[in-house]
Amino acid sequence: MSHLKFNVPMDLITTDAGLSKYEEFLHLVCNKLVVRGGYGGLAPILPFSYHRYMPQEWVLAERFSGLEIDSTAHLQKRDYDPVSYEGDSTEAMTAFYPDLHPGAKVARWGFIKGVNWYTILGELFIDRLGGEDAIREKLDRPDIHIERANACLMIRAGDFPRLGAPEEGLPEPYVFVNSVLRVLRDPKPDALHTYIPDLPSADVKNTCAWAARFDLPDAPPIPEPPTIVPQPMKREPARRSVRGGSPCPEAGWWLTPAKPGSRRYFEAGEIMPVIEGSSWGTTSWHWSPDENR
Repeated sequence: MSHLKFNVPMDLITTDAGLSKYEEFLHLVCNKLVVRGGYGGLAPILPFSYHRYMPQEWVLAERFSGLEIDSTAHLQKRDYDPVSYEGDSTEAMTAFYPDLHPGAKVARWGFIKGVNWYTILGELFIDRLGGEDAIREKLDRPDIHIERANACLMIRAGDFPRLGAPEEGLPEPYVFVNSVLRVLRDPKPDALHTYIPDLPSADVKNTCAWAARFDLPDAPPIPEPPTIVPQPMKREPARRSVRGGSPCPEAGWWLTPAKPGSRRYFEAGEIMPVIEGSSWGTTSWHWSPDENR
């Protein structure tokens, strides 16, 4: 499968029950598939002949910062997939790798599109930010919910999706998450719309501005990707979070954000408790060898 996209009616997200249904399905997808990256939020839904309506999509997205430009989502799969090779050029390759092979030349580095209410990071992007623990530490705020789902992290900016109307300003939770994740974007993104003469659209120039809409004024430039795949960094093996009620996979110190002061030692196989009545929601235990965390 190259990509999966689903839309739900707007009125589904106006109730707690509707939001729960949306998130339940999103969890199902992320737990069943190996997800490289993704996003979820508000977006206009265009007719089958979507290319005729791209100017209208751009007008809406230009006004409402929380709206996703998503009519060409089926063309963006390659952006998430890294590719490397050996040889003089991509036209004269002596070896091809469907990933980032250390020492090979970079054909595609792999980027995320940006952030929205939900931003989903696969292992490639988690590793680039220093690992799951580093991401949790940088985004440690009560309104930012982070959950491990199979091979990805689901990052939710706030309790509900924001439209981002100009009179309300930029959605602050989105801006906060973007401040950490922005380095994963393409510094030179391609157009999100096909060529449309004489009408404003998400061409290359407008796409660059739209992708940076949550950047702070003093944000540094997004780094250019390397031309040669670097050697992998040596770091302590990543340990996945463990849901409450499950056996501890490894003896050591663990904590859960569902309860302050929860850090404690577990033996391998010991059942990790569920924190009932926590406003955090699902209890997830995280490896915590450093007592200062």
